[in-house]
Amino acid sequence: MPSSISPSTRSPSRRPGDFFRPRVLRDLAIYLACMLPIVWGLVAVEQARFSSLAESSTRRDLRNYARVFTEEVRATVGMVDLSLLQLRSTWLRDRESFAQTVGEHARHLRHRVPMIVTVVDAAGRLVYTNAGPSHTGRDLSAYAAYYAHLEASDDRFFSGRPVVSPLTHAWVVHFSRAIRDRRGKLQGVIVAAVSPDYFVRFYDDVDLGPSGSVSLITVDGAVIARSTRVDRHRGIGSVLKDNPHTAHSPVTGSFRRVGQIDQIERYYAWHRIPEYGMVVTVGQAVHDAGLRFEQQRDVLAGIGGTVSLLLTLLGWAALAATDRRRRALKALAAAELRWKLALNAAGDGVWDCDLVTGLATLSSRAQLILDTDRAIISLYGSALDAIVHPDELPGLRAALRSHLAGRSADFAVEFRVRMKRGDWSWIEARGTVSERDELGQPLRMVGTFSNIDVRKNEEARMRRMAHEDALTGLPNRVLLGDRLRQAIRTAGRDGHKAAVIYFDLDKFKPVNDTHGHAAGDRLLQLVARRLRAGLRESDTLARIGGDEFVVLLPRCAGIQDAAIVADNILAQLNQPFEDGELTHRISGSLGIALYPDDGMDGEALLRSADGAMYDAKSHGRNRVESCHRDEA
Repeated sequence: MPSSISPSTRSPSRRPGDFFRPRVLRDLAIYLACMLPIVWGLVAVEQARFSSLAESSTRRDLRNYARVFTEEVRATVGMVDLSLLQLRSTWLRDRESFAQTVGEHARHLRHRVPMIVTVVDAAGRLVYTNAGPSHTGRDLSAYAAYYAHLEASDDRFFSGRPVVSPLTHAWVVHFSRAIRDRRGKLQGVIVAAVSPDYFVRFYDDVDLGPSGSVSLITVDGAVIARSTRVDRHRGIGSVLKDNPHTAHSPVTGSFRRVGQIDQIERYYAWHRIPEYGMVVTVGQAVHDAGLRFEQQRDVLAGIGGTVSLLLTLLGWAALAATDRRRRALKALAAAELRWKLALNAAGDGVWDCDLVTGLATLSSRAQLILDTDRAIISLYGSALDAIVHPDELPGLRAALRSHLAGRSADFAVEFRVRMKRGDWSWIEARGTVSERDELGQPLRMVGTFSNIDVRKNEEARMRRMAHEDALTGLPNRVLLGDRLRQAIRTAGRDGHKAAVIYFDLDKFKPVNDTHGHAAGDRLLQLVARRLRAGLRESDTLARIGGDEFVVLLPRCAGIQDAAIVADNILAQLNQPFEDGELTHRISGSLGIALYPDDGMDGEALLRSADGAMYDAKSHGRNRVESCHRDEA
């Protein structure tokens, strides 16, 4: 396509007077009378919807916060449980170093999960705590964390309600595991006490407004931890009634109600942690959520004013440009005619598509390239399915959508089309949007079709030459290497074995010397056809030079499977090969290597199989050897 238009076909230049012509001003008034009521009507509708939008966005944000908070709590409780298991193991194994281990553990976790570790004996007497030696011997049998393990025989993890610790006189949440001897008899209980404040530190990282709240409660409604902007401890230990989040409720959900602790109406989202019997709730006051609506209402009014101004300016400019555009289109039509003539002379077919209907008009050359009698075809819907190859159809449509949406400067794609006789021909299509409406939507597109069968056939031929043996048509060393690497990756991932059988032909040199190289080449082709027919579709037979061949078995159970295939190859090589009036009798020397036993990569496997092949030669030829003679 020409990059420019001659001076005689250029669109008229813009003049300031075009904006103040009576017709332009009249059309502008009509345009504004139609558009401005629509704009402000939409503003009014959107403002009316903002209350529900504010609520839905608030609920969505709260659900996201609840999920994040849940993961924080789950990770924290999991870390506490892991700490209890590790410390219990130390207590049972080396009680003298237990205090030192607890100290090291506390230093390691002081910024992650600070906790007080306590051990009570089977009678509930305190025998160790890092809260201070003065507490040793105290009766803690009233601890829920202690008596929860008295009747239980399993190794359960206990998480309790918040209590005021008799050791620190502060609110704590107890987690515990039983200490039992080898016969399962209770020897004591190890308890970790964590401050409720630690579970709601998440509140400081989110903005829930002045009256937001974050809580961690049990499934039966007991408040474990709670935080608001006012305080962190109000309501701890209290039991909430009529909760929608129970042990049988969905894992996550939302609701709206007046808080039972501070009487503030909030939107709430919950997320249960079933494995620990806990529920996370995150709430935002209805009043605070409504403030977002008020702000958006003001913003929307400003947007309405801005859009009105922009529509006025854009409409005015569009109406003033109508006459110029009409003249420009006439000039463009003349230029396109010359362009089409030039393309036809170059052998390309021209198409012109109405993007509103999707119908493309074809030049006679384009009809010839597509092998169709129709002068008009559709670029939309299912019309392309009948002529475009299924493998290229998604790419064709994606390229077309991308260009129409303005994401690509030009439309360019290669695909196959079905000819009348049923075969496929490669086509290159190029095009560009030549006309858009005032809103930038595409109206018209022009382009070309070119037949590229010659180039595609040459590319295919070059690929075959790079990966196939010219004499036998078998994979060459390059393609074998690719398939061998892929087989090793698959075997390493799935845990099975892969085998390589390396062999050459015994008595092949006399064939060349006696009957000539042409006879030797025909014998290699006969060998390739016979052996290929005896292998699985997934196996690879490759010629890597002279009379040397390699068989790749990408999946086998062991050396026995590979040996069976090798013996079959040897048996086929021992059968006579008929070449016209000549009968050739040869044999083979075969070596087997197994991945991962004999090598961890392709080169190592080939070296091992090559070495095994030379062992077969050294032991008299016409035999199979492997790196696993004891198993073969």
